[in-house]
Amino acid sequence: MVPLSTVISRTRTRYEAESGGSSTRWSDANLTQFANEGLECLAEASGFYERYVTIPISADRTYYDVRGFTPETIVDITSVWSSARSDWLRPGSIDELTTTWELATGDPQVFFTSGIFWLGVYPRGDSGYLKVHFKGIPPRYTHPQAVIGDLPDNHIPALEDYILHELTSGDRQTKRSLMHWSDYAKREKALKDFMQRRLVASSPGRLGRFGG
Repeated sequence: MVPLSTVISRTRTRYEAESGGSSTRWSDANLTQFANEGLECLAEASGFYERYVTIPISADRTYYDVRGFTPETIVDITSVWSSARSDWLRPGSIDELTTTWELATGDPQVFFTSGIFWLGVYPRGDSGYLKVHFKGIPPRYTHPQAVIGDLPDNHIPALEDYILHELTSGDRQTKRSLMHWSDYAKREKALKDFMQRRLVASSPGRLGRFGG
């Protein structure tokens, strides 16, 4: 795993090799801030930071605020497993349900979301628990030896490109800034593609997941 100190060191080397000048006017705190901003962008775009939380079913309850069950920052709820059915719930939407759907009770079969954090189930259950899988934002870099274990090492250069984009933007070097943003965008897409391939390979036949 690549620590923040290495990310910063490599970024400074690349910056100085391109500009021929010193990067000392940019503090490590500046570069750490840019690395964390890039990390958030990568996580939102690719979903590389995947977690789940267990939510007990409450009798006759339709909606659950997932934030109340995990300290993680949630980006997107992706799939839900029900202990009552020992199976994945089918992703759906309110639009496909009948007008009296909120009165139905029984083991949940369908899940849907309202906004980012609210999980709805149909019908309302009265026992068991839900294992809710979601994409989130990883913890921020806070010290030089911090690492992001969920981000594969070969995708770390995306953070360097993001930092270089911010540095050159701050230097008002528009062409170089756009070049680094283009490099970052390519690496972001590569990570997103990697995650999609990994999902397909590890979840054959899995139906209880939103697409995307």
